[in-house]
Amino acid sequence: MTSKCVISLNLPEDIVAPLREQFDLLTWAGKEAMPELTLQDWLADAEGLLCALSTPITASVIAGAGQLKVISTISAGVDHIDLAAATVAGIPVGHTPGVLVDSTADLAVGLMIAANRRIAEADRWVRTGQWSQGWQADLLLGSDLSQATIGIVGLGPIGEATVRRLRGFAATLLGWNRTPKALEGVEMVDLEDLFCRCDIVSLHTALTPETFQIASRKRLASMRSGATLINTGRGSLVDEEALIEELSSGRLRAGLDVFKTEPLPADHPLLSLDNAVLLPHVGSATLTTRMAMLTRALKNLRAGMSGEPLSFCANPEVYGVSG
Repeated sequence: MTSKCVISLNLPEDIVAPLREQFDLLTWAGKEAMPELTLQDWLADAEGLLCALSTPITASVIAGAGQLKVISTISAGVDHIDLAAATVAGIPVGHTPGVLVDSTADLAVGLMIAANRRIAEADRWVRTGQWSQGWQADLLLGSDLSQATIGIVGLGPIGEATVRRLRGFAATLLGWNRTPKALEGVEMVDLEDLFCRCDIVSLHTALTPETFQIASRKRLASMRSGATLINTGRGSLVDEEALIEELSSGRLRAGLDVFKTEPLPADHPLLSLDNAVLLPHVGSATLTTRMAMLTRALKNLRAGMSGEPLSFCANPEVYGVSG
């Protein structure tokens, strides 16, 4: 009997077709996120699950999936999965670390430039017919990265890759990491010092209970007037309500690829703010990176369905290995 596998997101048929030859597939075809009740129903007798950030895998979903052998997510982060519940249930969770480092670091620097040089504002200015004169000395003035003090919060692979790119701008670099770390050209400081000294603060740390709202109301308030917050990590790293207040006052700028709620509701206050550059969670959105992520996720899925250890496992405790 062919093993049943659930794919909780809409993937191109040429990706799915080879899996149909191996497994009895149920694939979600909707553009919106798969409802939890539907997912629970589909997983009742499934052995494998391929998912992404858009599908929360809660403890109740895991509890109802009594035959599940593997959860494979097309993402490096696993904060959309109740990892503790999966571990207790003995289910390995595969993820895709490493392959999205360069594309996400590129985007972080791109957001720094876009926010500080007001690129999105300037584009709208032209498209809406507001460019009624020629060159103007004071039009849409921004700030230079080459003269900026830039703080990197989280010096894992993506944070380090961002540092490598910023060295080319000859910026002054400050850093903070959850564990002690030394990096050439980066002055390691505490978080309070970093937020208050920097012209740009870029968030790259993993989302954990300790880093939840690491960009807190107090730290945002301590940032220099005219400073910029960049977030390509997770939306919940930021006190979003406090950030909206700072942006609404005109005191700060932001470049954001991630949000507390995704997608943003149509009436979200961020959408009305010209001093925020907003992207739809596209940090890894290059063809090369997304294919590498998918390849790694499918490798994890096939291994788990076959009862083999996953090459990239977010909860190695299920194999008796310390995380």
